[in-house]
Amino acid sequence: MIYKVQAGDTLSEIAKNFGISVDTIRWANQSLTTHSLKPGQEIILLPVSGVVHKVKEGETLESIANLYKVDIEKIKKYNELEGGLAVGMNLVIPDAKPLSKSTYDTSAYKGLPKISGYFALPTTGWNWGRLHPYNAVDIANSCGTPVYAAADGLVIKADDSGYNGGYGQFLKIEHPNGTATLYAHLSKIFVTEGQMVKQGELIGNIGNTGNTHGYTGCHLHFEVYGAQNPFAKY
Repeated sequence: MIYKVQAGDTLSEIAKNFGISVDTIRWANQSLTTHSLKPGQEIILLPVSGVVHKVKEGETLESIANLYKVDIEKIKKYNELEGGLAVGMNLVIPDAKPLSKSTYDTSAYKGLPKISGYFALPTTGWNWGRLHPYNAVDIANSCGTPVYAAADGLVIKADDSGYNGGYGQFLKIEHPNGTATLYAHLSKIFVTEGQMVKQGELIGNIGNTGNTHGYTGCHLHFEVYGAQNPFAKY
């Protein structure tokens, strides 16, 4: 559910009133702290303590339950699954904690070449450093924070409309060394397909489009193709 913050609210009070843990609220709303709460701000509240999982291709209820070590019946209880699972669907996983980087199978990414010094950090903010599917990391900061090209290259995709499989507004740059980078959940895109860009050139702004969680979901999803992501903790 969406909860609108009231004057004087704190995370602990909201958690107590809705019978969930403070961590559950934080996990569902990236970068949220008591000090960042503002009256009128909308935040995601789960019906039970736990986390949200975005269904990926090939996953089943059983595989997701095993991933989080949670009873499959608990997952069924808190989700409407009459139509079955669908890629991109958000599932409430009761009594679960966020997956650690070791939970993901990152073996394929570890085998990619490591290119030191080629990519520049594409934005400022808090880099979780946790490698997740698609060889990506999330860097959290306020919506509107500038995003820059990580390296010289050609913009081969720039889509400023639609859900796009959870990416929201996103763009992809192909680099001369055969790699590519993708920047997702943007609020604005300042380049067009076919445009050449230089490393450090402004290409967009951080946003919360696509599969993010309300105002507090502002972050950059940064993927690397063809090489290890230099900003991930493998």
